[in-house]
Amino acid sequence: MAERVAIKTAYITLAQLLKMENIIASGGQAKAFLAEQSVLLNGEEENRRGKKLYPGDQVDFQETRYLIDNQSAEEEAEEAEKQAILARFAASQKQAAHKEKKRQTALARQQRASNKAVQRSSKQKPSGPGSWN
Repeated sequence: MAERVAIKTAYITLAQLLKMENIIASGGQAKAFLAEQSVLLNGEEENRRGKKLYPGDQVDFQETRYLIDNQSAEEEAEEAEKQAILARFAASQKQAAHKEKKRQTALARQQRASNKAVQRSSKQKPSGPGSWN
């Protein structure tokens, strides 16, 4: 059984492959895993967790073959589309936050103006018959 592993970068390490395929939980487990398990890289035994894997390499272990491959044009286009969608979403969120900030500022101005009007009216001297005493 062969599984294709598409990578975006020029290479990945053997430990990264093990983590990507959920064979190990963390990079620290790679050394112990490779000491216990037989892993073949392009038909030769490999036990270095930092070994660089390039597109075209084949890694065999636990009756599974992993083929390292570049991301296809379709995958790259899909990734670019995802990034564009995320960028538009972030821009809309930023715009909404800006509008909310403007609204809050306008409300604060209105409140201050209202408070000043109340203060001015309370500072005025009383007038009318009740104030003649």
